[in-house]
Amino acid sequence: MFNTKIFIAVLLLLLLIIINLKNKQIEGFDINNKFKHFFDNEPKKREIHKWVHYLDIYEKHFNKFIGKNPVILEIGVYKGGSLDMWNYYFDNKCTIYGIDIDNNTKKFETDNIKIFIGDQESPEFWIKFFKENDIYFDIVIEDGGHTMKQQIVTYENVIDRVKDNGVYLCEDLHTNYWNDYGGGYLKNDTFIEYSKNWIDLLNVYHIKDNTLSDHFRKNIWCISYYDSIIVLDKKKDNKKPIAIEKPISI
Repeated sequence: MFNTKIFIAVLLLLLLIIINLKNKQIEGFDINNKFKHFFDNEPKKREIHKWVHYLDIYEKHFNKFIGKNPVILEIGVYKGGSLDMWNYYFDNKCTIYGIDIDNNTKKFETDNIKIFIGDQESPEFWIKFFKENDIYFDIVIEDGGHTMKQQIVTYENVIDRVKDNGVYLCEDLHTNYWNDYGGGYLKNDTFIEYSKNWIDLLNVYHIKDNTLSDHFRKNIWCISYYDSIIVLDKKKDNKKPIAIEKPISI
């Protein structure tokens, strides 16, 4: 026998579920975002701190590497929680190299995680690291000490080790506006101000009588700015821009 009360109850339950999902989308979350699922549903083995909006940025730029066994470099291992997150997102089908100044982070090593101890602010560290480890990365996450020199030195020594079609992501750039980290609004030596030069370098072929190198333009496809994050998408392109034209049909 058809039970009207049960039918109405089921309809109300479905309506509540739909409203809940819509609310999650309104809040700015993609309900299919695996990073969000990690925070909402997975038991945490180790401590991790992230701004909520980072999760959508990760999803946008890292999704293409799922199922492709990416090689990842993370600068700033902290307490190991982000290592768990990368492994979760890529179903443990990734190789992670972690850099940290704290010797205690060596305990996070596993079959697919290797930790190196060193100072990201030291060019000598990077020279030695790459001399001993001839590695190229699909993904670089720069989440280290967040000072201006650390961010600039790391970028300058690591960007050419990002593979073609790879991603370089530097996060927590709000420190560029904080005095304690050497930052300040429009201060010349911050990583944010340093990165603004990339806009000209990306458009180097359109600058008349310029003396700028085209190395950046030949290797960087896109610069994405977000609140506290910059992402560089690498793509080798040795050709100057070509116009395309379609004749008018008569």
